[in-house]
Amino acid sequence: MVEKCLIGIVDDDIDLPIALSSLLRSLGYRSECFSSAATLLSRGSLQDFCCIISDVHMPAMTGLELSRRLGDIEAGIPIILMTGRMETGLEEKAYASGAKAFLTKPFDFEKLSATLEEALVR
Repeated sequence: MVEKCLIGIVDDDIDLPIALSSLLRSLGYRSECFSSAATLLSRGSLQDFCCIISDVHMPAMTGLELSRRLGDIEAGIPIILMTGRMETGLEEKAYASGAKAFLTKPFDFEKLSATLEEALVR
């Protein structure tokens, strides 16, 4: 199987990035995990990524803030925001921040696959 592009995963939860990375690998993608938005931003070249998947609720810099920052510095990288704590208006805020897609946790393999393919096509 030829590996597809590199996906960045940003989440302060220890277990979710590992599980998500495994799911992405089964879809043929490579992934790199980050425990915070700041860690991702300090990585260096972000152009290596074809997509970023980030949690919304994180300390210091939220996924919404990360989405806006990435839009300012690396326009064109699709961002998928995800949350396990849905609140009124959050999905609209996610799209307003520049996200290409929005997922609520828990999500299944098929939902992740479809959302990722849709975000990469846009």
